[in-house]
Amino acid sequence: MFCFCKGKIVSWIGVWLLIFASLDISAQHKSVSAEPAIRDLQTQGEVAYQSGKHAQAMLYFKKAITLCLRYNNLPRYADLLIESSTIPYGQGNLPQAIRQCEKALQVLKKAPVDSIRFKAYSNLSFYHSQVFQMEQMQQYLERAEQMLEDNPRLTTLTPGYVAAYYNQKGVYYNDTGDFVQATTNLEKALAVAKEYHLSGHLSAVTNNLSTQYENLGNTHKAITLVKQALSFERTPYQQIVYTLNLGRYYLSLNKPKEAFQYLKQAQQIDDTYGRENPDYFKESKITLYQNWGSYYAATQQVTRAVQSYDKAIMLAHAHWGDKHPSLSIAYRDKAQLLENQGDLNGALANYRHAINAVSLGSPVTELHDLPAIQEGVLSERELMYALLGQASVMGKFSNRDSFLQPAFETYKLALHLAERIRLNYDVSDAKLLFGQQISVVNEQALRIAYALYQKTQQYHYLKTAFTLTESTRASTLSDARREQTLKKAWVPQELLTKEDGLKKELTSTKLHLQQPRSRKQHDSLKLILVEQELALDKFRQQLLQRIPSRHRQSVESMSVDTVREKLLDNHTALLSYVLTEQDLFVFVITQFRVKWIRMPFGKSQKATLAALQQSLYDNPGLSPYKGHSAAQAGYRQLFLPLKPYLQDIKRLIIIRDKELNYLPFETLETTASGRDFLLRSYSIRYAYGASLTQVHASTPWTGGPNGILAMAPFSETSSQKNSFRDTSLLPLPASREEIRSVGGLQYANRQATKQEFLDHYASSQIIHLATHARTDDREAERSFIAFYPDSADYKLYTDELYNLSFNHTQMVVLSACETGRGRLHRGEGLMSLARGFLYGGCPSVVTTLWNAHDQTAAYLSERMYFHLRKGVPIDQALQLAKLDFFSSDMAALYDHPYYWANLVLIGDASVLYESKWATINRISAGFFLLSSIFLGLFLARYWQRHR
Repeated sequence: MFCFCKGKIVSWIGVWLLIFASLDISAQHKSVSAEPAIRDLQTQGEVAYQSGKHAQAMLYFKKAITLCLRYNNLPRYADLLIESSTIPYGQGNLPQAIRQCEKALQVLKKAPVDSIRFKAYSNLSFYHSQVFQMEQMQQYLERAEQMLEDNPRLTTLTPGYVAAYYNQKGVYYNDTGDFVQATTNLEKALAVAKEYHLSGHLSAVTNNLSTQYENLGNTHKAITLVKQALSFERTPYQQIVYTLNLGRYYLSLNKPKEAFQYLKQAQQIDDTYGRENPDYFKESKITLYQNWGSYYAATQQVTRAVQSYDKAIMLAHAHWGDKHPSLSIAYRDKAQLLENQGDLNGALANYRHAINAVSLGSPVTELHDLPAIQEGVLSERELMYALLGQASVMGKFSNRDSFLQPAFETYKLALHLAERIRLNYDVSDAKLLFGQQISVVNEQALRIAYALYQKTQQYHYLKTAFTLTESTRASTLSDARREQTLKKAWVPQELLTKEDGLKKELTSTKLHLQQPRSRKQHDSLKLILVEQELALDKFRQQLLQRIPSRHRQSVESMSVDTVREKLLDNHTALLSYVLTEQDLFVFVITQFRVKWIRMPFGKSQKATLAALQQSLYDNPGLSPYKGHSAAQAGYRQLFLPLKPYLQDIKRLIIIRDKELNYLPFETLETTASGRDFLLRSYSIRYAYGASLTQVHASTPWTGGPNGILAMAPFSETSSQKNSFRDTSLLPLPASREEIRSVGGLQYANRQATKQEFLDHYASSQIIHLATHARTDDREAERSFIAFYPDSADYKLYTDELYNLSFNHTQMVVLSACETGRGRLHRGEGLMSLARGFLYGGCPSVVTTLWNAHDQTAAYLSERMYFHLRKGVPIDQALQLAKLDFFSSDMAALYDHPYYWANLVLIGDASVLYESKWATINRISAGFFLLSSIFLGLFLARYWQRHR
């Protein structure tokens, strides 16, 4: 079974931050309070609490509270109620802790003090999170946030509680799986702790921050951070937490020896201090046994692993009862172990326990039972993981036919939860990470659905499978497009302009961080970046609140019927590919039929695909093409089985998956002649998903080339002399002729600056860039499009591109190097420069998969515009341009797909120009209509006169 539950943050460490915050406050009171007796009692209470003497601690606080009431010091009374609330919390009496803070807020109505009220909100948000009252938690977080915005001095007045507040927000985002936002808030908490020398906070927040890096895949960074936390931590309770995290991190790196050493250290701490203060170590003991279970499972000590998980489960039941996410995790860990050992019945039973531990409805007991999520869920993420585990086990039984339907229903519910979780994420990076994980789940669901489809031949299994697949395709891109549309409808333009300004400031800081700087300068910029990210997130939340929730949460995945009705005509088919480890699934959809095909696609087929890709991407010079056999094999593997269902089809919409994203299907060869490319039979366009295939139908232009921006920054050799220029950006002399064929506003060489682009892109319906570009597959933010180097800032980087709106633009042509390439995100597609224009709202992007050849790119562009002006749709215009190339004088010299196949269309394929015959026909029709009207009027008047 695939499991993507990574390290979990130790949220219960938050109570220590509240204790440390109260210590910071009491230190401030030493200098300002007129009541030393109250201060001394409070200090004695805090010391007693840290020593595990809860009853004695509460006694000291009660005496201090009595003095406050005697002297009618209401603010101090409220303050002590809040700070002493950590005592009942530590004793497991959470309702009492909440009552004390709520009582403090009532007192503060008579004697309001912002710093004390902020502390109450911060504590209450934490306490409510511990009993999964997320709505109340969110309310108190928002109140605290508003207070910080209204009164920035709160950070100075009560830095400990401000640090605890940001830590709590980090914990909240972590619990929802938004690790990017969690990291930002924890970075802010750490910055406050450092600035105000809050030693007690530093280790706790650093540890929590380490879990985020582990969740984001940077385990080595996580280890570095948690070792820092451990180096200056002397409290046994904290030490055991950090040591357990180190053991888990090393285990995730497949280093069991190192993991064992840290687990052994944690065990020694528990043996030494756990007996003295058992209340302190209840939760850490549960985690300790879970980690031992994971260690024994990784080292194939199955019996010990089961015993450790059982111990963790027993302690979790005793501590939390039957409902808690950590209990669900313990059951799920045990279930996964049993599943891997082939004990499917035992695994299934434990996955059901995991489901019941986070579901508040009726218990799941039977094979076909599913939790009623409308009755309440403690953690949607943990429920989703448990459901996925259950579905995985169901698909492995030898008599699996009886399990297919319940497995499919379980996958459907899990993917429904996944979509709900994704929609709650605030930033695209978190959605990307989550989307990669969920795409694997969709593949598992597809296999089950296909088995049901083959067994029953019921059409609804095909339809559901396609809809589920679409819901996981380029979901981040789809969400961004949908959010832009909703904002345009519901948010005033001045607020959108302000949001754009915040995005630009953030991008500028990111670009500065990419430059070589001293450690001090880097750290300073990083703090600025954190502040900007928090400000943008807050402002974005305010904008989203203007959109009715029914619109924000409403997402309709593209269905088969919608595709047939809205995207296809008699001659167009949609091919949706899903590539798994061993199989290739293809949905073939035309107006008249729908077919779902499964084909084997293992190592040999993938090797053929890789060989074809290499033969296409490497510059051959004048060497002959060596990819014919791979292209013919690729045709047999990818296309020939679909051919019987494509009668009378001339246009294809292809949705690729994984490695297929790098392949231009036009290069597949139907015969061994070496010339029968698929291009000759079909015009082809590509899409990230069916919902992104046709964004809106454009209205053809009847006039000349209005609203066109064409730029060629490197058209002259003299530009090489510019001191700002990267020497690898060579001249592109043919690009000048290329933009002349485009028409409209033309900027070449020194005129083709980044600033000119930024000044004119917003008023351009067609944008054509004949220039250089660079794609960084490892760090996408370093990818750029180059303009004329009139200054150091002549490159348009990815983050800058994603801040621009192209809702007004009908088509962008990127006649530049590898603008269609990029890092491949599972489920999301290629993170290319072309995607940035689609993200900004442009429906059609013509882009390149590998380095553009100056002369052939210019020729293809010229011929494409020639056909566009005749009223030909974009996909067919590009096809005709390539066919023109085959019959041109260039074909003999550049007889290789490298020179023509890299240019591909992604997105919409509307008609941009109305043909002259259509114009003539429209004028003729108008003339005939007017003539008919005049004739009718004449005849009417004639008959009136001669009656």
